[in-house]
Amino acid sequence: MMLEATDCYWIYSAEHRIAGISLVDDELGSLFMIPPHTLTKETVEFLKDYMIRKKSKPDQLHVYNVMPEHISLFEHAEFNKLSTRKCMIRPTETLENPLTSKLKRIRPERVHMPKLAEIMIEAYRGGVEEQSMDHCQNDLTYYFDHYEQDELRGASSILVEQDTERIVGFCLVTLWENLPLIYDIAVTPAYRSEGLGSYLLHHAITTLAPIYPVIRLFVTQGNPAEHLYTKVGFLSGEELSHLVWFGTNHRG
Repeated sequence: MMLEATDCYWIYSAEHRIAGISLVDDELGSLFMIPPHTLTKETVEFLKDYMIRKKSKPDQLHVYNVMPEHISLFEHAEFNKLSTRKCMIRPTETLENPLTSKLKRIRPERVHMPKLAEIMIEAYRGGVEEQSMDHCQNDLTYYFDHYEQDELRGASSILVEQDTERIVGFCLVTLWENLPLIYDIAVTPAYRSEGLGSYLLHHAITTLAPIYPVIRLFVTQGNPAEHLYTKVGFLSGEELSHLVWFGTNHRG
């Protein structure tokens, strides 16, 4: 995923290369240490000071993909944890999971974007994945702008009521590191506990089986949907966190 990145740097101590990191604007990302070196308070403070000096008025600094063993060192440098996510993975295969007769599945198209955004707002309201309407619309625009491949659209789904044509759920599939990734999945609260989430995932898993060996997704810590993903057969990877440091203008 980093092959085309232009913002990656090595970190040296004296003449020794000890770590690598991505640095862009007010973001630090994907810090890794090179054994036998380990992360220290001094290295974190160095990175923080370096990023502050780069900006004329640093309001905040974000650090992404922080490994569990590094969190306490960033917190010591006054970073606050915002969220923790992990990647989950599952083999693709052919699965049987019929859809209830009162619903039908259709292919996602750009014309559906306004209704999909409304479903996202409704489905995520009050939870750890809650987002603004602008954020949801931007996510959907990115999807329809960048993922037109037939196999991805075929693995994606919109579920609508047969009688009313009202959208009640959807699942969008993209590619990440040349393997399929669940981009977004949402079911309206009125249809929860009816197996629609399982159906949407099973359809993606089954449709992609002839083409790809596995499928992945990301889940935020505290999202109850993780239980569904585990039930469907996804296995958990390592947890990675997003932390933020607020500048003096944000302190009370």
